[in-house]
Amino acid sequence: MPKKIALFSCGWAFDLLHDYSKGVAKRMYGLDVDLYMFVCYPPYVEAETVRMGELNIFNLPFIEDFDGVLILGNAIDHVGVFESIIKRCKDANVPVVSTGRKDEYAYFVGSDNYDGAMNLYTHLIERHGIKNPIYIAGNANNDDSNTRYETLCEVLRDHGIPSDNVEMFYSMWEPKLTVDFIHERYSDRKTELPDAFVCANDTLAIAVCLALEEIGYEVPSDTIVTGYDNDFSAEIYSPSITSVDQRYNDLGSYALKLLLDVIDGNRRNKEVYIGCELFQSESCGCSCMRDLDYMRRMQGKSVFYDRMMTTIFERSVTSIEGETLAGATYEEFEANLRHAFEGDSGFIGDTFHLILEPSFKKAMSNIETKFRTKGYSKIMNAVVSIENGKHMSFPEFESRKLVPYIDPEKKNRVFVFVPIHEVMDNYGYMVFGDNVDIVGNGNHLFEFITRINVIMSKVRQNISLRVLNKKLVELTETDVMTHVKNRQAYATKEAELNSIIRSGARLSFALGVFDINNLKKINDSRGHEAGDAYIVNCCQMLCKIFKNSPVYRIGGDEFAILLLDEDYERRDELLKAVKTRMIEIASTNPPPEGLVSVAGGIGVFKRPGDDKVAEVFARADAAMYEDKVKMKEKGYEINYKI
Repeated sequence: MPKKIALFSCGWAFDLLHDYSKGVAKRMYGLDVDLYMFVCYPPYVEAETVRMGELNIFNLPFIEDFDGVLILGNAIDHVGVFESIIKRCKDANVPVVSTGRKDEYAYFVGSDNYDGAMNLYTHLIERHGIKNPIYIAGNANNDDSNTRYETLCEVLRDHGIPSDNVEMFYSMWEPKLTVDFIHERYSDRKTELPDAFVCANDTLAIAVCLALEEIGYEVPSDTIVTGYDNDFSAEIYSPSITSVDQRYNDLGSYALKLLLDVIDGNRRNKEVYIGCELFQSESCGCSCMRDLDYMRRMQGKSVFYDRMMTTIFERSVTSIEGETLAGATYEEFEANLRHAFEGDSGFIGDTFHLILEPSFKKAMSNIETKFRTKGYSKIMNAVVSIENGKHMSFPEFESRKLVPYIDPEKKNRVFVFVPIHEVMDNYGYMVFGDNVDIVGNGNHLFEFITRINVIMSKVRQNISLRVLNKKLVELTETDVMTHVKNRQAYATKEAELNSIIRSGARLSFALGVFDINNLKKINDSRGHEAGDAYIVNCCQMLCKIFKNSPVYRIGGDEFAILLLDEDYERRDELLKAVKTRMIEIASTNPPPEGLVSVAGGIGVFKRPGDDKVAEVFARADAAMYEDKVKMKEKGYEINYKI
């Protein structure tokens, strides 16, 4: 039985997450270890309910089922979330190794963030003479961002520069907010630029460079810009961003090694640090030690490939969306979704599962269905299950298993779990198997998750609206007293049959017309409540005899029955059964409102001859009146009258 290791992380810093998870996967190669990654993309600036919907994926695993837990802590900086995961691990007595954030329960592996920041900021002051920087921070809850700010202030003070000189702007890790800040502050070109924009990561640094360029400034001639993390995009950007590499690949490898040692009972230091590397480059005015021209040429060559893959991705997702939304029922939705994933698996890979909450299906027929907002149901519905390229069927399985099926012959499995939800409503989750690189393609993964969420929301709305509309139609076409179809429903069906008749299509049907006897006598002698009971009793008798045919109440005491298929073939037999049943009920000597007494007749559609339903109805109506006359002449009604 392989050791099960859980990894928790938000996915926005996908370069860091990718490097870290690649390091973990490299370290576990050849060992009896499987990795379960729980990844989400909670927003920083949108509604709290949306964040809760994303972060709910962290509630999916039962921590006690795992041998150990890894947390990319500096990627989880939403209030209370990191602490909640730690508490669950502590309660389950499961060892934890955290990276980027410390906790007294967890072991810690991290880059020397302080040393890396110290080297960068010392370089800026001693080499470039900065004195009045602006610090573009992430958000107030992020330890890494705060450490870098505090280190910047410390280095300034150590060089005799007041730390009050540092202005700070919280970007909430949003490049757009950073661009807006630059435009609002400096677009009039009257406000003096700081001598440096010191950014909490490389993405923010690129956003600063872009915004400055848009309003006519150049980096580094007008001001210096630095980042952090040494992303590949920051290296090939022009100007290439001066940054610090935290060596996340090595961090992932060290973290797993430490965790496995702790699991095996080996004594280890509570904290392990690895050094960072400073990369001086163009954005601060230095020469880059790397061959940027070569790197940019290689990136240029990959543009066509990236564009092609993006096109394929868009076509694939659009195809999934179109096919999935074509269904009118939940059953059609499931069939269409499975078929949509039977095509090209270039993005999702050879192992993929799409798991839905049972409430998702219930919501199709009941718009009042309440969805879970925290955690997952015990039993889930595996709508799509692909293992090693083979499509399998697992209608239901226990969510605690996380994955419907795991090939016991495969080693070093990696599973990536992402949420499916609409705002707070939990729809389920997806699983990508044996594809660590999928978290590195952050834009596509996030886009895929977003599109699937939109598809599921549309499916829920479309099908539930169809069901609701059907119910509304049923309400408007149902007789309140007898609960059979009403005159409006009959008119709709008549129009439909007339259309078929005009088309010349093959059609066989008959109409039965029935009229209740003695209703006025019961109303006059016993009251309308008794009369209503009498109508219901007569209607129920007709429904039980013509059980395969729709019954319509087309007047106060008149019913029409459309005979199709088996009832059409047995129409004479069924009409005789009405007479027999009336006699049986009368012999029990019930009160008047418990009796049944109807006259009836049947008209058969003839071709050639009949051009519309009204002609068939007229023959049935005439036959009904003829039957009523005969009942009176022969005294049959004595058995049924008051």
